[in-house]
Amino acid sequence: MLRRSIPVLLLIGVLAPHPVFGQGAPVRVEVAAPPAAVTVYPDQATVTRRGAVDLPAGDSVLVLPNIPTAVLRDSVTARGRSTGAVAIGSVELRQARFDRGAVDARRAALEARLREAEEAVTAFDPALAAQAAQLRLIERLAGGFVTAQRQPTAANEPPPRLSADPAAWRAAWEAVRAGTEEASEAMRRLQAERRVAEQRRDAIKAEIGALGGPPPGALEIAVAVRAEQPARLDLEVAYQLRGARWQPVYEVRLDTQSSRIALRQEAIVTQQTGEDWSDVALTLSTARPADASGPPRLQPWRIALIDPAEIARRAREQAMRDAAADRQQATRGAAPPASVAAPAPVVAREAEVVAANVQTAGFAVEYVIPGPTSVTADGADRRVRIADLSAEATMSALAIPRLAPRAFLRARFAHAAPAPTLPGTASLHLDGVFVGRTALPLLRPGEETTLAFGADDRIRVAYEPQARRRAQEGSLLTGRTSTEAFEAVMTLRSFHARPVEVTVEDQVPVSGDADLTVTLQADPAPTARDVEDRPGVLAWTFALAPGQERRIRLGYTVTAPRDRQVQGLPGR
Repeated sequence: MLRRSIPVLLLIGVLAPHPVFGQGAPVRVEVAAPPAAVTVYPDQATVTRRGAVDLPAGDSVLVLPNIPTAVLRDSVTARGRSTGAVAIGSVELRQARFDRGAVDARRAALEARLREAEEAVTAFDPALAAQAAQLRLIERLAGGFVTAQRQPTAANEPPPRLSADPAAWRAAWEAVRAGTEEASEAMRRLQAERRVAEQRRDAIKAEIGALGGPPPGALEIAVAVRAEQPARLDLEVAYQLRGARWQPVYEVRLDTQSSRIALRQEAIVTQQTGEDWSDVALTLSTARPADASGPPRLQPWRIALIDPAEIARRAREQAMRDAAADRQQATRGAAPPASVAAPAPVVAREAEVVAANVQTAGFAVEYVIPGPTSVTADGADRRVRIADLSAEATMSALAIPRLAPRAFLRARFAHAAPAPTLPGTASLHLDGVFVGRTALPLLRPGEETTLAFGADDRIRVAYEPQARRRAQEGSLLTGRTSTEAFEAVMTLRSFHARPVEVTVEDQVPVSGDADLTVTLQADPAPTARDVEDRPGVLAWTFALAPGQERRIRLGYTVTAPRDRQVQGLPGR
């Protein structure tokens, strides 16, 4: 009867020395346990390896080879389930085992292969030399034939001249060309084959050179176990390692016909941990295991009273001592040594208050990626889908005529995800057309945000500055002042097929001097002042019907003493 699978007991803490369950030496058993599940954090990852092994009765050491060097030693844990009574002892991350006898045997085999590879390389030399000799012979024959044709013949020996027989010349050309081409092609093939043989020889040499000792940084995980009787163990080993990260990216699409926002949430996963993750169960977490788990600790904040007169007196005395030392050195004819710096005078100042490091990590969210995922360790970006969300959008337009003669389309929507969304880069699409990128802030469930989707060409915006007016007023008794008046007219006209909400922003200067005053004139009056805590920024919000035109007249007057100059006004 089969026994039910039961959890294995973890006996001893992580990375403790191997316990000796019995008197005999434990059996070493290598376990094939590739990465099966990975949780990636913003700055590291947790890898879980799984494998099954048949245990003999007694003590064994289960070894997982090829562990990357980026593993954090204190993070290695092991657990498992078995069909019998099995106890897990210590879990150790250690240097990979090095077998000198196996290395010597491997070196002998490689040296034999190296001799064969060198013989294969030198076997090409005779054929290459023969082809080179054939080319040289063709060149000499062709050159001697032409020279002979140019030499004069004896009167009693009139051989047929090739110049009088073009067909003979053509046959000679063809013979030289065919011979040269055949020999050259044969040499090319032989040289290519010789290069391949050289590469094989060099690879064997490199492998022999790497056999001097254990591979640098090669690690393995050793798990001590004891089985009361032969049993099958499903082993699970987990560890954390650096060199992995993920960052959120977003795609936001606005459909102006349906007034809806489609938010696609994706992630870019990158890792250079030294191990490939093939077909693993991937989870992305917003937790940061490397960060401090608690807030910083406030230290005592001490203040004290000081006497400025006493500080000045000490400074004068030190200056007198320095001057006397300089005169003494000058009298001796030697260059004065560098004076010892006097203690800096104690000056009362505000004490620095140690504040907590604010991070958007007051929660942890995990995204389980459906299906198996592969991420190679070459640092390449791997893009995975997280979720697709949809929400109703309230569209409006924002215009700042003073800075840009156009309106910009905006969409306000509430975040429809059940969990907070981390800050990240978002690509913006308006009715299927890419319009740019923006930084998406941290969004909590139900929280509203507003995004801009580029220029709204269906709203015409005009800005017309009026003539500046200057005047002087007052008398010697009442005080003479100078005034400057500025005015501009902003015009907006809608070509939309339906009403649209429009916000217009402008500004007036802000004075920090009681003698410098700014008086506002606006028609109509602004609906908001000091917008978003920006002093002097004004806003008008209204609904603009199809074909409707709205005019806003904004002016301000700056009054200042006549003998004072105002800095910061236009044209100055």
